[in-house]
Amino acid sequence: MLKTRDLIMYELREYASPKSKLTQMIKKGEVIHIVRGVYSTAQDDPRLPIASMIYSPCYISFETALDYHQMIPERTYEVKCAGFRLTKNKRFDTPFGRYSFHYLPDAVFPLALEPAEESGYGFRLATKEKALCDTLYKIRGIKGKKAIDDLLFEDLRLERDDIGSLDWLLISDIVPLYHSTTLNSLLSWKGSKNI
Repeated sequence: MLKTRDLIMYELREYASPKSKLTQMIKKGEVIHIVRGVYSTAQDDPRLPIASMIYSPCYISFETALDYHQMIPERTYEVKCAGFRLTKNKRFDTPFGRYSFHYLPDAVFPLALEPAEESGYGFRLATKEKALCDTLYKIRGIKGKKAIDDLLFEDLRLERDDIGSLDWLLISDIVPLYHSTTLNSLLSWKGSKNI
């Protein structure tokens, strides 16, 4: 079970020193310390909901969300998230793997998100369209239709059918908010394709 430090301290309130008891439990392996203030009682606890316990507000995006939506063939091991109002990227190495939180423009942060659940724990997840836009936003300066084609199908290894099934109206609505050459090139590329 995932727990905050406050919850654990409340559960251990009957002990003379709840902090000492928590330290003992960590040493015995009864509790796993994930990051400051975040704990788990089982190694098989879900990974994705931990992200919002580490940094909030955030949502799962980038290659992690593309993997979740089964749009890329590789499994991702780092949980990549968009964090609200970050001035620099943050990274946390934990017993559950690496979590990274990346800057995005404030205007796009709340858009195109959906609720998701893993083992009874809820979290925010980028839609496939938003995950693709977030991913491409981080790849700077891609211009031209050939470069976008190579990026989508060679580098990211997306399937043409998956790209064709995206909600391009949603993508057209959110792309201007990123102020990204790469995303503007994506729209130009789409305008020239019949997918």
